[in-house]
Amino acid sequence: MKTITTLLFLAAIVTGFGQSVDSGLARPANIPVPTEVEELARGYAAAFASITHTPVYLIHSRDDNSTVLTGIKSVKAVGGVLVVQDEHGLTYLINPRDVVMITDAVPKKEQ
Repeated sequence: MKTITTLLFLAAIVTGFGQSVDSGLARPANIPVPTEVEELARGYAAAFASITHTPVYLIHSRDDNSTVLTGIKSVKAVGGVLVVQDEHGLTYLINPRDVVMITDAVPKKEQ
């Protein structure tokens, strides 16, 4: 009976030591989840890189007012913002949700 009790006692001690190292508080996992706006910005920047003809036009609309930017030289995604630079060196910070189109076709004027 002493042998069985001793073996159970030793088994409990070994099991207890094995679990005490990693059984502490769970560590939080930081998983970055991009927002819809960040995905849009990256998508527009990647699409701009595939346009080979010039000039490039960016059409954006806000509050039912459309604006055409001409001669676009670069489009970069910085977080959820598009950083657009034109041929004159002007830089625009645009919400990707406001972009209607990036194209190399001359936009038609509204009448």
